[in-house]
Amino acid sequence: MVIAPLPENQLENLAPARNIPSLDGLRALSILLVIFAHSSWYLPSWITQNSIFHSVIGNGYHGVAVFFVISGYLITTLLLREFDKTRTVSLKHFYFRRTLRIFPPFYFFLGVMGVLWAVHIIPEDLRSFIASLTYTWAYYPGAHGYFITHTWSLSIEEQFYLIWPLLFVFLHRRSKLIAASTLLIVAMPFIRVLFYFILPHLRGHEFYMVHGWIDTMMVGCLLALVKHQGKWKAWQQRYINGWTVSAMAIIAFYINPVVTAALPKRSSGIFALGISPTVTAFCIGGILMYLTSTENPLILRLFNNRAIRHVGVLSYSLYLWQQLFMSHEFSFLPYGYLYAFAIAECSFWLVEKPSLHLRAKLEATWWPIREPRGSDRGTVKEG
Repeated sequence: MVIAPLPENQLENLAPARNIPSLDGLRALSILLVIFAHSSWYLPSWITQNSIFHSVIGNGYHGVAVFFVISGYLITTLLLREFDKTRTVSLKHFYFRRTLRIFPPFYFFLGVMGVLWAVHIIPEDLRSFIASLTYTWAYYPGAHGYFITHTWSLSIEEQFYLIWPLLFVFLHRRSKLIAASTLLIVAMPFIRVLFYFILPHLRGHEFYMVHGWIDTMMVGCLLALVKHQGKWKAWQQRYINGWTVSAMAIIAFYINPVVTAALPKRSSGIFALGISPTVTAFCIGGILMYLTSTENPLILRLFNNRAIRHVGVLSYSLYLWQQLFMSHEFSFLPYGYLYAFAIAECSFWLVEKPSLHLRAKLEATWWPIREPRGSDRGTVKEG
């Protein structure tokens, strides 16, 4: 298979984000989990001290885990759709599209944070700010600064965007991609536990680093790879239903945190590093599979409600800006919720939408229909 650019009209049809049922609703759930976690200091104690709130909301871990599973699933779906429709994958085009999707809102946010720092409204650290600016937060254990701390997850996601498409093309075959995804999912829990013992100075930083989340992302990748295979479809129809998904939700969002807290310290650490993240990722993956394929009218109405979907559409901008308005230092709450949504709307309409419009115009100019040539050539095979 030859790697070549695709015409604009084809690639727009390949974009999976808006045409997968319930996906924006799931994104809305994930960002709301993060927002409630970061504003828990404001909420009354009868809520925050409740075991359900403490387990489900916690420090925002579950919200980020949902984001990462969705990312793996979406990016792999995008690559597979391009391959299945055209027998081609354009890495240059992929990176171009990701750049204009991710960078403009992110650097607009960082620019505002830089101004607030310069005029002494917020405190920051130069090295931490550079780590955020360069998406290298995951490699700088000393990074700190509350108002940009959440960019650690964007650092990890950016590494995934760089590496996974390359691996997708390099491995050539779907069977090899499935094997690679499975291997990474199996290996990462052992690697986290191993690093805990051989790199004690990084203890506590594991889930700010790439190996803390690769298996979570690869669960999404693996599910996208196997979704349309006959055996998987039969298995999914038989076992992924409302009852099993409810059990998965309870296991991921309640039982795992409760078990972690109940175990002795050493056992708890090993469970939290080696078992809980992967189990949680698979449970979230099962929920994702159910939500995107169910015909249950109640679920469809809930997760595809117009207001809920809009929160999902705003989720990237909301994630960027919520930290500022949820902070204890400024005490914006309860109005901070409104401020966060208002500036997310501004970011979406004034930054995200124009950058996507620019992307479409540049694609039409730079990637017209043409035959593959030179550096675009490569081979990827089905099977």
